[in-house]
Order: sequence, then C-alpha cells, then structure tokens
Amino acid sequence: MGFDLSKCIFSECAGECLTHCPYISYDEQQAKEAIRTLIAGKTAPIMSECITCAACNDFCPLGANPWDLIAQRQEETGILGIPEDAKPASDWLIKPEIVIRGKEGGPLISMGGIYEVVPQTEFMTGTMFEDATLIGSGKIACGFTETHLGRASRPLTYLTEFIANLTAEAEKYGVDEIVFTHDACYNVATTIAMREHTEVPFRPVHILEYIRNWLRDHPEQITPLNLKVAIQGGCTTRYAPTGGDHEIWSDWLNEIFAMIGVESVEEKRTYTGDDRLCCGSAIFHKEHERTMDIQHMNIQDAIDAGAERYVFICPACISIMRGTCRKMNLEPVYITQLVKQALGEDLGKAGTAAFGYPVK
Repeated sequence: MGFDLSKCIFSECAGECLTHCPYISYDEQQAKEAIRTLIAGKTAPIMSECITCAACNDFCPLGANPWDLIAQRQEETGILGIPEDAKPASDWLIKPEIVIRGKEGGPLISMGGIYEVVPQTEFMTGTMFEDATLIGSGKIACGFTETHLGRASRPLTYLTEFIANLTAEAEKYGVDEIVFTHDACYNVATTIAMREHTEVPFRPVHILEYIRNWLRDHPEQITPLNLKVAIQGGCTTRYAPTGGDHEIWSDWLNEIFAMIGVESVEEKRTYTGDDRLCCGSAIFHKEHERTMDIQHMNIQDAIDAGAERYVFICPACISIMRGTCRKMNLEPVYITQLVKQALGEDLGKAGTAAFGYPVK
C-alpha cells in the first residue's frame, strides 16, 4: 500500500482506477486527468466524490495504489468537511479499558475500540470462546476508521504505539498471539506493519482463522445448516494479506462454510470479489440517500443470486446494513452467530444481526 508514482504510468493503463469505480461515472480521459491533478498537488472533484472504500487500489492494473493518493489529498485539504473532533477521532484513543477474563492460557481476543458501538462481547460467547480473554480499549485500537473520515494518516502515525500496546497485552496474559475481531486491526498489524517495516513481536490472528481452526478441532459438534449465503467483504478487507491472487481471509471463510454446511452464492453475483460494494458507512450520515442506493443495489444483487442469508465479517458493515437487509427480507448475520447456529447454540437477545439491536 501507499501511492507509488513510479507505477502510475498513464500510457500503460486505461484509467481503470476510476472508470471501474461503481460510485462515479468517469471515462478514461476524466480518470487520468483527475489523477494527474492530484499528483500535481491540486484539488479534483474525485476527492469529495470518493466514498473512501479503497477499491481503486484493486482496480489499478499497475499496482500504483491511487486510493492512497486520494486519501492523502483529502487529509491535506480537509475537503470532506469532517471536523477534527468528530467521532471516532475524539474518543478512539481514550475509550476505557474493558477486560472479560477467560481461562489462564486461553486465547487473547482484541475487540479494538469499537466494543461500545457494536456489542462484540455478545458475539464472543459460546463454546468457541469459553476459554478466551476479551480485551478492548482506545489504546489497542488501530484507528483505521479514520481513513473514512479524511484522516488517513492516523493508523500510520499511531502504528508504533499500537503495536507496542498490543505487545504489552500479550506479555501481560502470557500469550504469543492475539486474535482480532475486526480485520482493520488485523490488517494494520500485518500488511501495514510489514510495509512500514514495523516489527510485530506477537502473531496476529484473524477471527476467521481462529474460527476455522476451532471448527477443525471440534467437527463432532457441527450440524450442517444447508443454507445459501452472500458475503459482505467490506472495505478494510482490501488491505488484507494476499495468497496468490486473492485475499487469504476468503480461504478461511470458505473452509468455515464447507464445515458448517453453507454454500456461497458469490460466483453468481455481480458485486463480488474486487467488484464488491461498500456498506456506505463513511457517507451514511452526510449522503444518506446515496448510501441507501448503494445498499439496495448490493442487497438485491445478493437476493438475485439466491442468498438466504447475508453474512458479515465486519462489525461496521453489519451495523450499517442490517436494517436495510431486514427491510428487503434478507436476514443479516454476523459470522460468529452463523457458526453458533451450526453448533446448536442460543444466540441470546442479540440474535443474528445484533449490532445496535433491536432492528426496526
């Protein structure tokens, strides 16, 4: 990641970064002119039209990472118009510590700094997590949410402190790995830390990898669900470590589905893979109608592909999309809740979607 000017060669591309963007309508000339303008340090309409999903990094055939350039200019100019004290910037570093202690030597699970907005403690229950210690606070939050608020430098400027704080937590609980419930924090501790040459003394573990490993060890507890599902990949997954030509989280998710008897309909969808749509969280309040249009297009695509459930792996995505899913009669379900159903466990008052319940 990080914009690479040496790879932004206009003679070798067709402006795919912006012509392929589903949220704007640019032709090749407009796309290239927009990027040239940003490279020159000037403002361009794309800076305010962008919904900060980072998809253009995937669309660029040369690997120049144009989203990082757009994000840089957004922060330099404050063009998104979001005040400096707007949440979460005003509180993500000062949120109080929360600890739900598990068994000695059990897994250590970081909920980052969004545990109050989305009650993750209700999803980290049941036999999969009975030995786990759950921790959360501002000091172990990666700050990646800031990239959606025109403050893309926050995860980078806080990176060293973020890793140091997590390392201290690992030492406190006597573990050599930390499980992350939000892939933003996982990606900062892997992809971004590697890019910035920042040593990570502990092993970062994605929540999907943790679930996959647990199911492998407990196959006798699974009752296949026999469901067809769609997947909301989310924006932060675009920063995930890759394996070959794909993001490795998809491998873990596919293995989970196979073990719990769930069939993905993603191959039948239009908005999938690199073309997956954003939940719209970054523009939910300031451009609500635009957000709803994106969500309806996304969810209808899943319905048309035959999905019986919409599965989420990002806490922010399900909090933003759950209401629209329900209104369109496609049940939203967070990944841990889906697996708990296959284990025959009670989902509690939160149910499947859970974040910000009840859903009206």
